[in-house]
Amino acid sequence: MRTRQPAARKRGVRLVSHSTDISTEGITCPAVSPRLTEWVPALLAKLRPYTERTIREHATTDPWRTSSQLLAKTLPAWQNTDNPWTDDVAEAVAYTRAITTLALTYRDEPTSTRSPYHQQRHADLTDTVTSIGTGRGPVNADLGALAKGPVALHRELDDQPRALTLLLDGDAWTSLTDRRTGVRALAAIAVLADGFDVRLVASPRVHRHLSKRYPNWTECHLDLTASRDRSPHTDHAQTVEAAWEAIRDLDAEPGKRRLLGNLKTEYDRSYRELTTDHAIDVADGTVSRYVLDLENRDLVTIDRRGQHNTVQLTDLGELAVQQCLDDNNDLVHPDQRRLDGRLTATPQQSTSTVSPRREGEEPPTPDEWVAATGDPDADADYVQWLTGPANAPTNLHERVNTVAHDDAITLVDDQLHAFDDGRVTYLSHTNDDTHVVLQWGGPLATLGRLAGALLSEKALSKILSSSRLGHEFEAIDDDTQTYPTDRILRRGHQVGWYSDAETTYGAWRERITTVRDRLLAQVAELTDSDDTVARTNLFEDLHGLIASATQLYHAAGIDLTTTLRVPDTDALARSPTHLQDLCEFLAKTAPKQSIYGIHSGYRMLFEDRPAKLCRRLPAETDHDATMELTMSWVVAGPTITELHDEITDTLTRELTTVREAIADGTEAAPTLEIPVVDGTTYPAIRRVIDEIAMTHDAQWTPRERQRLVRLCLRSFGPADTHQACPYDVVVSLLRALNESRTPTLAAVERAAATLPPEHFRPEFTPTATKLYATLLRADGPLGRSELIEEAGISASSYDRRLSDVRGLDRVTPVQQGGHRRWTTTKPTPHPKTPPVTAWLPATSDQPAPPLVTYRQSTTPAGPNSPAPDRTGRDDCGRWDRHPPLSITTKPTGDTDDTTRPMTTTNQSRQPNSHAHQLPATQDHPNTMPPTTHPTTAVATPQTRLPTGGDQ
Repeated sequence: MRTRQPAARKRGVRLVSHSTDISTEGITCPAVSPRLTEWVPALLAKLRPYTERTIREHATTDPWRTSSQLLAKTLPAWQNTDNPWTDDVAEAVAYTRAITTLALTYRDEPTSTRSPYHQQRHADLTDTVTSIGTGRGPVNADLGALAKGPVALHRELDDQPRALTLLLDGDAWTSLTDRRTGVRALAAIAVLADGFDVRLVASPRVHRHLSKRYPNWTECHLDLTASRDRSPHTDHAQTVEAAWEAIRDLDAEPGKRRLLGNLKTEYDRSYRELTTDHAIDVADGTVSRYVLDLENRDLVTIDRRGQHNTVQLTDLGELAVQQCLDDNNDLVHPDQRRLDGRLTATPQQSTSTVSPRREGEEPPTPDEWVAATGDPDADADYVQWLTGPANAPTNLHERVNTVAHDDAITLVDDQLHAFDDGRVTYLSHTNDDTHVVLQWGGPLATLGRLAGALLSEKALSKILSSSRLGHEFEAIDDDTQTYPTDRILRRGHQVGWYSDAETTYGAWRERITTVRDRLLAQVAELTDSDDTVARTNLFEDLHGLIASATQLYHAAGIDLTTTLRVPDTDALARSPTHLQDLCEFLAKTAPKQSIYGIHSGYRMLFEDRPAKLCRRLPAETDHDATMELTMSWVVAGPTITELHDEITDTLTRELTTVREAIADGTEAAPTLEIPVVDGTTYPAIRRVIDEIAMTHDAQWTPRERQRLVRLCLRSFGPADTHQACPYDVVVSLLRALNESRTPTLAAVERAAATLPPEHFRPEFTPTATKLYATLLRADGPLGRSELIEEAGISASSYDRRLSDVRGLDRVTPVQQGGHRRWTTTKPTPHPKTPPVTAWLPATSDQPAPPLVTYRQSTTPAGPNSPAPDRTGRDDCGRWDRHPPLSITTKPTGDTDDTTRPMTTTNQSRQPNSHAHQLPATQDHPNTMPPTTHPTTAVATPQTRLPTGGDQ
């Protein structure tokens, strides 16, 4: 007879029979019937000594504090006073208090020596501990109390799951007439399996009875555990076949498929959030029923510990979503998916994707893929996910997000493609970052698209969700807790359309979507209208809507960035009207996305209407305080950096019109700085490389990083400009990092050679670029015929352009078999390679003049004034364009013209850039200095003119 060995412990339910090697070790509970009250108290009584011993091992203080520490682990929201306790939470708290008192107060104390009071108290505590979750506990709670009490406690404290052996009473189960009683008992066993290794002993007869009467439960917990290892708690790899078996019969239940397709493995989602997700579109009362069915199929797990249940995909569920559902959450057999993948590299899944490429064609570039928006008048969405569907190019979010400088407007030269339909806007979101990508279509249309994306159903369902903000916005990020949440949002952040009747998330969402739809309808009517009054009012409402949205994103701890694409920059620059529209759009929109602590920056600096000023929270301004932006900006276009001065001048004029009380010094305010950064220069490219190195742990030395910057400046920009497109830098580095954790210079250039000819070495003709790229990607030397074939060029083109390539440092001829062939060598530092400082403008021996803004100055620069620096770097090489200027104010009654500027720059994303610091003077800290170089965006005091766009 074979000796049964103890099996490795793991949470879940496992069937013990003659065909398994699972022992019946641990706590044993005989005669387990379908009636909970007949066996759960006995099981908890047997478990109690082990629980007390575990608590004593973890106790560090008195029983009350110890139980509070345990509750912080098992019920993180138990002290939240905003919502009343449910019965299961109350009973779980009572259980934890009771079991801790029994473990620490009454340990090793004989019952006979206790006073009558303590004897009665001990009996009451024991009853609390053994009746939890049975319906006969302190508050008659159900199985939720069992899950939140002893099960959660052992799951958190046990190093490995404790074994519980349950011996089923066969007669009681087979003769049971009320099926609901059996369902409740099996549910209790499943709850125990969340914290223990439950071994179930049942005869073949009882097993067959359970399989016939409770097929879903036995399919999930018994058959699959014993045979196919599909329990959510097993350590075996899930198979695609098992995933298909679990999901194949959902062909007639689209709601369950949509629910499954919108779940994640990396984080959980609450029931409340699922009911408001427009992509799921399932009624409130249906979500819980669908989730329970998916749990029975082993596709999801339910966390019942908190105040609200949350759902998360299991490994099997993730496999089912990836292999058995398409982008529309329709069923597709895994074999068919694999077949489609072999036939087409980029299958057409929706109108928002690129059409399938014919054999031999290159796959679309990331920008081509993004530009293929589809037709919203057909079946494409106006707001689409940047990283969906599944066949989207990888690293799109990192590509667009890395180039942005925090709290700035970043200009990027990029040869981008125009959207197929300019009305489409993209959203991309990670846990802490959200990025909006849209195309310039004029000020009013662009504002409408931005508002529509920030408050779209996608954003409200996945980003600004109830689980992120809280049922009553209690989850917003405010460490002070000085004011109630609704007051912080309404009077501090100045969130609009948030009245006393809309303090809950559901009410606010209903109101804000109504406002959004109304304003977007007006955008369609007034985009080409001559009704100046109506357009002005609409601009104000849209600015307020966007400002309210970005304040909420900021309060929720989300870094927000918008990329504005301008495909035809040259045509826009040739039209003074269109150019002014773009400049004024940025100048009037960016300052409204400012914040100081919990206070709206626009309301602090610029607002001059008394009714609006009365509705503000008191704000204390620290010395040298600066504001930050709730949304950073990237403006991309073929020659957009040439518009740097026009954008800066317009923004500077806008920021000089602060409120009169700020201008005359009677009211203090922080500095608002909005740098306009050239994202193509040496410091900007170095910052991109540093950020990617930090994110991906690439161990480049400082010298290697310098050489990488030079390589990028040579590879991704016009000749003799010392500029490069940062998007190409990001793509090349990420492709190289796929091959090595710290790729060499040669590996990065080889990855860069995979870019289209107009992006890699653009100073060459396309033919010469193809020749050089082919040599870089080749495994060995190539001859004439091989180069012509692999580069896809003609023989005449090869003969004309070979001279352009063979003069490059890395290209060298070799002799093989009497024939000359070409290859590339490993890059080595050239003896004439200039130092880093040679890539920056020459500096003067004299210190740079202070760059500040004069309130009184209206005199233009003299004939000997230095010309603006068009190289993209300041004298110190520290700022990409020009340092941000500062806002200061003129003190009342002071005749001294000296000033003390206030300037601080957020450098979290720009380590090689900072604002010039000026020496302190004896003047008032809020004195306004004159300007000597009006080329950056700063707030300076003038009389505020009405511009529209209030929050």
